[in-house]
Amino acid sequence: MKETILKSNNKFKILSGVTKAINASSTSYQKGIVLQSEHLGLKRIHGVVLRYKEGLEDVGVNIQSHSIKKIIEGYCPISVLGSPYGADSFNIFPFQGKKPLIKGKETIEISFQSQATPIAERDISVSLLVEELEDSSETQTDKNPFYILAGSCDPVGTNKRREKAISLANDFSSDVKIHGVVLRYKEGLDNVGIDLSFYSSDAVGGIIQGDMTLANLGSRFKSSSFNFFPLPGVKSILGQSRQIDVLLSTNSTAINARDVGIALIVEGK
Repeated sequence: MKETILKSNNKFKILSGVTKAINASSTSYQKGIVLQSEHLGLKRIHGVVLRYKEGLEDVGVNIQSHSIKKIIEGYCPISVLGSPYGADSFNIFPFQGKKPLIKGKETIEISFQSQATPIAERDISVSLLVEELEDSSETQTDKNPFYILAGSCDPVGTNKRREKAISLANDFSSDVKIHGVVLRYKEGLDNVGIDLSFYSSDAVGGIIQGDMTLANLGSRFKSSSFNFFPLPGVKSILGQSRQIDVLLSTNSTAINARDVGIALIVEGK
């Protein structure tokens, strides 16, 4: 059978910006970058490239517009989506499934929760890969949206076994399928154990069987790129209003707050 190749005349543009100065705040998100396309028609966002000054790994990020209400749920450290300026390469963090859609000259606001360290001007740069739709009917109605369900860890003392460090609650409007994990962690925590344990309508217990370390599931904050760890085959379901717990096991090294950041890539309806 001859393969059908779909062709598109849509143009791709890069919407890019750098942060303004942001005061330190551990409780609220502050608008740091505003992006706006000059294209009047509909646009799909395919992915994001984020780079940041070293030392800002645990800063939280959120992306919103009038049309985009919720791509990221929970606290997502910028190190999960991007990489530091000093790294050898950048990451394109893809938006899978049905792409986020924006209209006209709609503005996209990228906000940051800076924790204890203020953000100076140009400390963070963000670029969105945007497809400009020539045909307004190209809205990908046959695909489900994908979301990022993220969190950052609480402190965990030494010699703890399967200590709950992060809880990720499904506050989306439907059950979600878990497609994979992106995990980043502070240097020196390679041997910390991890499990993902959840309780939902069709599964109880852990996703991981046996002893798994952070180094096997993710990568360090300072590494050039993140790892997307896929969960192939039949996907685990996280029910609406249910949660999945990230359990960490330590030896002689304690874990401080925000030393580990994680994002589940989930498919909704």
